Amino acid sequence: MSWTQISEVDTTVEEVAGDIKIVEKLVEEVNKPKKVRAMKAKVSVLEEAQNIIYGDREKTYGHPAKNLKTIANMWNAYMNNMDDAGTYKVTAKDVAAMMMLVKVARFANDPSHRDNLIDVCGYAALIERCDEVAK
Repeated sequence: MSWTQISEVDTTVEEVAGDIKIVEKLVEEVNKPKKVRAMKAKVSVLEEAQNIIYGDREKTYGHPAKNLKTIANMWNAYMNNMDDAGTYKVTAKDVAAMMMLVKVARFANDPSHRDNLIDVCGYAALIERCDEVAK
């Protein structure tokens, strides 16, 4: 290699050392027994759904029963506008149940998409949580 070729290299020793560390960590992860890797990452759909419905979502949107009731009121307004009789009465629990149907339809399209299972579990739990709020 000539001096001209060496001077054209833009990579510093620190950058190469950083790249080597990344590769070493990847090799270490690949060489771990599969069972250890799987145990570390495995969280059930039920646990994940629980973390979602009792986590930041509630802090952001308030108690789920209140949010589902707001959605129900909006759906009722929309549906009653379509029907002059005004006979629609969707409840907060209906909203959660119908959202489960949306997720089941999406699951039918792609059974490998895990989020749909998590969401079905979450909406089922939200139906139960609707009873936590005084009517």
